[in-house]
Amino acid sequence: MWLYLAVGLIIGLAIGAGVGYVAVPRKTAAITATKVSATTTTMTSTASSAPFTIGAAGTLKFSFSQLLSMYKAYNPSIVEGQPLFAGSGEVAQKEATTQVFSLVASADTTTIPSVLFPKYASYEIAFGVTQMVVIVDLETPAGREVYSLWRQAQQETPMSAEWNQTWERIFDIIALNSSTVVGVSNPFTDPSGYQAQCVLRLAGLAFMHNASYYWDAVYNNVNKYQMRNTEIDLLTLMYANSSVQFILSAYMSNAMPQTEAYQAKGFNMTYITLPPFINLGNMSYVNFYHQVNVTWTELGQTKTFACNPVVYTTTIPFSAPNQQAAIGFLLLLFSPAGQRVLESYGINPIVPAVVYGNYSAVPAPLKPFTVPLANESYLSSIFP
Repeated sequence: MWLYLAVGLIIGLAIGAGVGYVAVPRKTAAITATKVSATTTTMTSTASSAPFTIGAAGTLKFSFSQLLSMYKAYNPSIVEGQPLFAGSGEVAQKEATTQVFSLVASADTTTIPSVLFPKYASYEIAFGVTQMVVIVDLETPAGREVYSLWRQAQQETPMSAEWNQTWERIFDIIALNSSTVVGVSNPFTDPSGYQAQCVLRLAGLAFMHNASYYWDAVYNNVNKYQMRNTEIDLLTLMYANSSVQFILSAYMSNAMPQTEAYQAKGFNMTYITLPPFINLGNMSYVNFYHQVNVTWTELGQTKTFACNPVVYTTTIPFSAPNQQAAIGFLLLLFSPAGQRVLESYGINPIVPAVVYGNYSAVPAPLKPFTVPLANESYLSSIFP
C-alpha cells in the first residue's frame, strides 16, 4: 500500500518543488563536512501488518499527530501502535532497550547519534527547524509586565538602544526578580532543558556582555527554578497554581497549540518570541550560538551541550517493526501537504532534508528528498 502512496507523494513533491518550499538559508563560506564511519548493518523490510509505532520528541506531538491522522486516512489498513511523545533522550533510550519503534524523531542533532549510533541506527535526517520561546503566565503581575514589555519591543527598532533596554528589562524580570520562578526541563531527558540554558547564556552575552549573567541568577539559586522531565509537566504547574510564571523550556512548535488549549480552558497564558540571535531558530546565527555552551551535572554525571539551532531529526532504526510504514510516513512529511503541517506548528522545513551519518543506509524512496551532509557542508558544525 505504501508504494501507491509513495508514487502519489513523489508526484506531489515534484509539483510542490515548482512553487518553492522553505529552504534553510545558505552561507557563502563552506564548512568542512563531518565524516562519519559507515555502518554496514542492513535494514530489513518487515511485513506491513506489523505495528507502526512512532517515538518522538514531545514537542512533535501536535504536528506528528496530525500527520499520523492523514497517513491513516491514506492507509486505513496500517496497524498503528501507541506513539510515545516524550523527551528525546527518553525516547531514544527506550528504542535502545526495546526496539519497538519504526520511526524515532528527536528535537536536536545529538541525541540519535549519541544513543542509537551505531548499534540501532546509522543515520539521522534533519527535516525542520523551530525556535525557543517563553511561555508566560498572564494570571500574574510579572507575567503581564513581561508581556507588555514584549509588545513594546515589537514596536521598537531592533538593535536600537531603546529596544536593547526593553529586552534587558524583560530578562531582568524573568531571571533576576526574586519573586519570579521559571520552569525548565531536565537537560538529561529533554533537549529543551539545555537549550533553555543556552538562551539565558546568549541573552547575557548579547545584552550584558556576560554569558553567565542571567544563567547564574537562575541556576545558582535552587529557589529560582523548578525542573521537570518535560515541558508538559511545567505547563501543569503553571496551570495548577501559577508556581512558575515563565517556562523557558518551550519551542514554538509546542507553545502555539498548548497555550491555545489552556486559553480554551479559561487560563490566561501566552508565549513570547525571542530575538533571532538568542532563540536558536535562525541558521544565520549559528556562529553566535556557538560562542556559548552548557555544562550540567546531575547524580554525579556531567555533560557539556553545544548550543545548536533547534533542529528536528528522524531515523528509521535497523529493527523497525514496520519499515515500509515509516518510509510512507516520511514521504508524507516531505510532501507539500506535510510541509504545510510542519509550518502550521512553527517548524520551518529543511529542504532538501539533510542526512548525517551513513547516507547509503537511507531507504531509496527517501533519497529524492534528502542530501548527504557533505552536500550541505555549511551545516556541518551543528552535528556531532
